[in-house]
Amino acid sequence: MDTRKYIDSLFSDYEETSALIDFKEELRSFLDERIKALVKSGMDENEAFKKATNELGDMSAVADEISRKKKQEILAEMYMKTRNYMSTWRIALYILCGTVFGFGIIVAALSGFFTGDINASLGSLLVFGVIPVLGFLFLWLTQETATHEPMDWKRALMYVIAAGVFLFGVIVFIITYFEDSAGLPYAIATLIPFILPSSAFGAFLILTEKDRSKPWVKKQREEYIKRSRERFGDPAQEERFGLFSGALWIAAIAAFILLTMLFGLKFSWLAIAAALIGQMLILATFTKTK
Repeated sequence: MDTRKYIDSLFSDYEETSALIDFKEELRSFLDERIKALVKSGMDENEAFKKATNELGDMSAVADEISRKKKQEILAEMYMKTRNYMSTWRIALYILCGTVFGFGIIVAALSGFFTGDINASLGSLLVFGVIPVLGFLFLWLTQETATHEPMDWKRALMYVIAAGVFLFGVIVFIITYFEDSAGLPYAIATLIPFILPSSAFGAFLILTEKDRSKPWVKKQREEYIKRSRERFGDPAQEERFGLFSGALWIAAIAAFILLTMLFGLKFSWLAIAAALIGQMLILATFTKTK
């Protein structure tokens, strides 16, 4: 169904004022983006249209409030009020993963207690701990929230594979390290086939990730960027603010580590406190005065 006709039908009983026309165009734009996002996530076009229109709620109440609320505030409220994103089967899978993970923790603790061997505990965690954690990761990535669209299941599966290989490498590293005949050099060697490739693949996925924010979140982000530019005056000054802030915190972290090594935590916290004071001074210096 055409979104324009659908929105016109919702406001057919209201006077066609300029405010209402602007609001209808804004609403149609948001509705079209929402439908495209749902279709892109794998949903059928008719189902996507039905879901997107159901999320809008009662438009008559919205129309009555146009005179006293900004259009953007109304749109944000409509999308943020949608909370029932989790289906029954997804809830059941979350509970199942949590149960398996708890069982794995208990089995690992009992294995270590009765055998006195840390490798027995790690072996139990490898089976009953890593699998539910990967399940949680997949469910989280493919879960729609009030602020983000769900990730495509194929891409989410690639994240799960990268995380699975990484966790497997960590456990293999620990097991190898505690083997008397192996030791640290052999443990470090296990990083090459597992930790390094999975870390590189995970970094690639993160760097190539597309923005899954919902339309109202993108609008708020644009408003924040606009206010930030107005505060700093020009992009060059904003860039200088970022460079000064980055240099300040790099120096603060280095000072924190150095003071911790020399004097312990008794004095090292002063580096963080000094950095916070410096950050406020930098912000006051670069903020545009009116």
